[in-house]
Amino acid sequence: MRTFEVPTPATDVLPTADRALGRLGPALHWLACAQGTWPPTSPQAIRRVIVGDAVTSGDPIEAGAHLADEIADGGGDLVVLSSNVGAVAGIVAAAALLDLEPVAAVGTAGAADWAVLIVGVRDGLRQARAHLGDAAALAAISPVLAKTAGLLAQCAVRRTPVVLDGSPLVCGAALVAEQLAPGACAWWLAGQQPPNPAAARALVELGLSPLLDLHLALPLGAELTLSVLVQSVEHLRG
Repeated sequence: MRTFEVPTPATDVLPTADRALGRLGPALHWLACAQGTWPPTSPQAIRRVIVGDAVTSGDPIEAGAHLADEIADGGGDLVVLSSNVGAVAGIVAAAALLDLEPVAAVGTAGAADWAVLIVGVRDGLRQARAHLGDAAALAAISPVLAKTAGLLAQCAVRRTPVVLDGSPLVCGAALVAEQLAPGACAWWLAGQQPPNPAAARALVELGLSPLLDLHLALPLGAELTLSVLVQSVEHLRG
């Protein structure tokens, strides 16, 4: 199995605290550390990865890592990662690692499929909790979860910063990726506050504070985060 050795972002490039940056300060500092320069520059080769169907054969963690390598080798300097699949797998992974019960992980909002989701998370937790302490085995509960975790871990290894969309799958995979590659979370920026409780708790556990909390649909929130980040860089550089 691939091992992930994560480099440390270049925190020595940061200036003294600048209150004029307001809430954008941490995001700009994050990008500067990833790039190794202050002020940061606008990303020139943004890659949007929407997690869809998982690999049908082979090791999904390796498949995700290979995608990260392709992005880096192709000149990609920032990834926007979003997903519209795998919600149950992401919630299960986060709930297992954070010791959450199904209702706490899903929330009590009365969605039409709430009961079905609770049952899916409950059943998934029975399997996932048997693999605590083994990140690769935990990821294997879902190929799409494993692929996303591999992508996140290897992006950190390749010094490619990633904006997370706040979806359950991406946030759950981020927790798994941090276990696969300790320190990887320093290369990620939480785009917006997740509506799902387990996803929100995952970001807290990773020490990631969402840039936005506008209750937007997840893909739109990720795109708006990117727009805010890029425009902030351009404003900072004058």
